[in-house]
Amino acid sequence: MKIRPLAAGKFYPDNKSELLNFFESREYPPNSADSRLIIVPHAGLEFLGEISLKTYTALAENTENILIIAPAIHNRIYGTISTNAEVFITPLGEIRIKSYDTGINNEIFNNETALTVQLPFLKYFYPQATVTPLIYGCEDYKNIANIIEKNIDKSLIIIVTNLSRLVPERESIKLDRQTARMIERKQIDDFDSELADGAVGVCAAIEYATKHRLNFICTGLSNSSRTNGDTSSVVGYGGWYLI
Repeated sequence: MKIRPLAAGKFYPDNKSELLNFFESREYPPNSADSRLIIVPHAGLEFLGEISLKTYTALAENTENILIIAPAIHNRIYGTISTNAEVFITPLGEIRIKSYDTGINNEIFNNETALTVQLPFLKYFYPQATVTPLIYGCEDYKNIANIIEKNIDKSLIIIVTNLSRLVPERESIKLDRQTARMIERKQIDDFDSELADGAVGVCAAIEYATKHRLNFICTGLSNSSRTNGDTSSVVGYGGWYLI
């Protein structure tokens, strides 16, 4: 079974040359972080921009598998699900899927864009790697922390979240700075979905970082108004890597 995500052609170009140009037209700094876990936003490619690129290039360069942990945005689910499909289809080529021992729901992976907008980045930077996709809904962050703990030695981990959403830009900037401080100070108390739609995944990453005495480094904060000019109702974006 192959999954062709609906994000292609809507959230990123469904054209190989156009998508390659997005990546190849930029210069990338040397990777000195060698991180095994990052936090990245989800949106259309034009909104993600430099934050996602800077964050992805902080990941360790060699891996056989990448574990993506993303919130369900369009479906109401309980717990964490994976897919037993064999392949994701992207404009840059196919990505082999490595399933996870949890609930299976193949249909959801067509339209859950928080996860699937990451696929072009993975195919470009890690063309040979397999991907293990996980989507969660109502879930205890400690369960996700256990997944990180069990897999981080053999897989790179990608935690997906946006920050403030649908608030005026001034409020968005204030909220996102607060969220950034909480992530960097590893504060889980009062960290909820009002600050980030992927709060469960972020809290899981903080739990892991605290246990192993690791730190989050911010690669940037931004919001949707920087791209579309609408300051009345914006979505906040941020990126971090763990070292």
